[in-house]
Amino acid sequence: MSLKLPYPNVYKFLNNFSAPDQGSPEQTSRSQGLRKSGPRSKTGCSTCKQRRVKCDETKPECIRCQNLGRECGGYAPEHAEDASKQNPQNPQNAPVPIHPRPMSVISYAPSIAILGDQFERRYFQRFCDKTAAEICGSFDPTFWTEKVPQLCHHDPPIRYATIALGALAKSLEITSSPTRLSLSGFPQIDHHPLDEHHRFALREYSRAIASLRIILSDGRRHLRTSLTACVLFMTFESLQGSYEGALTHLRGGSRLLADWRIARRGGSSQLSHDSLSEIQDSLVDDLGRLFARLDVQGLFIPPPYPVPNLLQDDMEIPDDFESVQEAREVWDFLMAAIGQFYQKSVMKSQTEPEELPTPYWNRLHNHYTTQLLRWRKAFQSVHAEEAHSGIVSADATHMLSIYYNIATILVASSVPHTEMLYDQYNHLFAEIICKAQILLSSPDDPSNASRFTLDMGTILPLVITAIKCRDRRIRRQAIALLWSKARREGLCFDTISVARICAWLSSIEGEGVQEDDQPIPESSRWVISYLHLNSEERWLAVQLTLKPGDNGNPKYKETTFSW
Repeated sequence: MSLKLPYPNVYKFLNNFSAPDQGSPEQTSRSQGLRKSGPRSKTGCSTCKQRRVKCDETKPECIRCQNLGRECGGYAPEHAEDASKQNPQNPQNAPVPIHPRPMSVISYAPSIAILGDQFERRYFQRFCDKTAAEICGSFDPTFWTEKVPQLCHHDPPIRYATIALGALAKSLEITSSPTRLSLSGFPQIDHHPLDEHHRFALREYSRAIASLRIILSDGRRHLRTSLTACVLFMTFESLQGSYEGALTHLRGGSRLLADWRIARRGGSSQLSHDSLSEIQDSLVDDLGRLFARLDVQGLFIPPPYPVPNLLQDDMEIPDDFESVQEAREVWDFLMAAIGQFYQKSVMKSQTEPEELPTPYWNRLHNHYTTQLLRWRKAFQSVHAEEAHSGIVSADATHMLSIYYNIATILVASSVPHTEMLYDQYNHLFAEIICKAQILLSSPDDPSNASRFTLDMGTILPLVITAIKCRDRRIRRQAIALLWSKARREGLCFDTISVARICAWLSSIEGEGVQEDDQPIPESSRWVISYLHLNSEERWLAVQLTLKPGDNGNPKYKETTFSW
């Protein structure tokens, strides 16, 4: 009997999974990584001993483990092996067991003793040591490096999902070879049969969903667990390249968070008092900013999906920020508000162009123009102070500057909206290119060390530049930067696939244009109106639309990229 959930779209996948039977031999064998019984290796690595297979004893890591994509557990000290042979009956002379590496000594330091078998502990450790930092991007990592590991103590769905992310990240790390990459430059979803990391990740993901389903069966919302699980599930789907799955979790989490905000303001909500009190304001703040950043990305995936109102209607920008981090936190919500305003104005221009501009839209335009100027003034003050003292990195400043330019362009070109308006801001597009080049070549940017981050980085600004800037030199630079490095940010924005789309659009708009300085007429300016990614069947469908001409009928072009 399926469970009726309060937010079915959030948990679309729940009924497709069932909790693993912890007592079944198949599950036990799989989770322990065991094979058919055989003589235990006496002198091999600890991993081969555990799996009861013959070890080739290559040091420091055996070839068998490397070929299977496993972490080699290392070898017992030779003197311990010798002592065991001399007196195997004496437990004091038994070989010293090889335990997993102790976790890094950091503030949260969650005990791995509660996390299950050695494989679960290993992947959890991998998440804490590496994956969390890769995901969080350039800004405050507290949510990923501290709060998520802490929640693993109390919330089984969070624990299983965290372990799943560690295992999936390990799988993608070892399968990123040229012969295993998809259209987008990322490993194929149907991994090699020997990739046990990916199979383990899917198993833990299934357990996380099933565990959340059980928790929600009491009828309460369990805000802390549900919202955090949404983020982790969304990250897992994005990391796999499942764009629709990630969007599903984003929509549901955004609705739940919006409902929480309504309830906190005393409005009508389905949330109980217990639901409101079980989640800390600091965690909600972290989740709110994260959802706001992701909602911005969702707005630019055609067709844009409706976003619940996560924004503070009475949001005020102070005269001075106390830190660059505070400036970023305010910016997240301001950028989300501007993104929503821009998309609504574009849709209004397409459906009812004769009604723009109106006093209402002009007021909104002036409001966001003023908000941008207030934010910039407050940011410049704190930035000068922190930059002088070395507190803030230049990379963080460049990233904020890039998004400030993007927001300025979006507001300025919104009412009334035409594709010709973007030509007035080629100087801002050029600044975006310059700063993106600096960021992508910076060894200090932690996101450059990974191929995936949930944070917004350079991809979205470069895509907007490549599709909206008709200066052919700047457009070519934007596309070249997308081609330069295979990365994915947030909701499956990956560089190689969007570079293909932008290059296709550029070639169509450039038909008949001979010189770089020759302007592209409005009658040749297309917009991306539809994208659909099918990861399982490996194709990406794209549709372009040209605004209605004299006959009143729009034109369409479609193509499909497959791999």
